[in-house]
Amino acid sequence: MDGHTVLVVDDDDGVVEVMREMLEDRGDRVLAAVGAEALRLAREGHPDVILLDLAMPGMDGFMLARCLRRDPATAPIPIIAISGADRLWEAAPRLPADDLLAKPFHFGDLYALVDRWTGLA
Repeated sequence: MDGHTVLVVDDDDGVVEVMREMLEDRGDRVLAAVGAEALRLAREGHPDVILLDLAMPGMDGFMLARCLRRDPATAPIPIIAISGADRLWEAAPRLPADDLLAKPFHFGDLYALVDRWTGLA
């Protein structure tokens, strides 16, 4: 399978590395950033999908998602919001994301969502 470019936005380096390993093992290219750096990478790296943690210091996932949606260069990129189950489902109605994934998650669920939003499923 030809991989896709996935932007992982999370402030937990351990989570980023696990996602990087799992996605790269299946052939995806992974970009990683936190906060405002993710905006730059989304514009310059042209990811096929963004995996966005909601709970981050500084620019949190809610603010980042709104910024991504306002920018014509990044607005069409699918966003999969990732967070602890309670916070994620409470936030769903006001979150400009295309899909939701609750932590902890199974990698099969992550792969299925990435494939769905990149047109592989």
